[in-house]
Amino acid sequence: MKAKIVMFGPFLKLWIPVIGCIALSSCWPCNTTVIDNGPLPDSALVFVPYIDGQTYSFKHSNGLVIDFSATRKTHAEWSGCSECCEYEYHYEVNTTLLTSDYPIFDMFFRIDNMNAPYYHCSAAIGKYGFYIPAYNIIGNAEYEQVDSISVDSTGYYKVFKLKADNLMFLPHDSIFVDSLYYSYNDGVIKIIMSNGENYVLQQ
Repeated sequence: MKAKIVMFGPFLKLWIPVIGCIALSSCWPCNTTVIDNGPLPDSALVFVPYIDGQTYSFKHSNGLVIDFSATRKTHAEWSGCSECCEYEYHYEVNTTLLTSDYPIFDMFFRIDNMNAPYYHCSAAIGKYGFYIPAYNIIGNAEYEQVDSISVDSTGYYKVFKLKADNLMFLPHDSIFVDSLYYSYNDGVIKIIMSNGENYVLQQ
């Protein structure tokens, strides 16, 4: 026995646009408040010290020196929603890419003021991310305040030891970045690999 087909006719045709509007949430007014966080101030940009167009050198523990070229720029972004948002935030993002002249890894840094007056600052080396403290968080497991270290007879002060976090749960490489030493004045000072090898900033 075949199922009976119910014919709604003109009645259904009248409701199709209404149903479509509800599904897409685009036919109803959306009262979104735009919050403009303005440009990133110089006090935020100093968390990453690299200068656009400059070259920075790191020496591997086996003696090989690798050069990284810096590209730095700022652009605008805004928060968005798939549906109606109560607030939309306009903010700035400053990015720095250190591109190596040897096939190992590049280094990427990002600063933004999406959550102004607080700033978010982070780094990525290969598949691994690092949180760069832009303000003090007591008991944060992602970094450790070291204060000062000596690397290749050079002293560095106000130093953080940043601990790696695997990005997006990607598969681990056989050798990966385990941690690094970082300061606002010098940037990355020393990169420590999972197999004990390291890369040290050359001054």
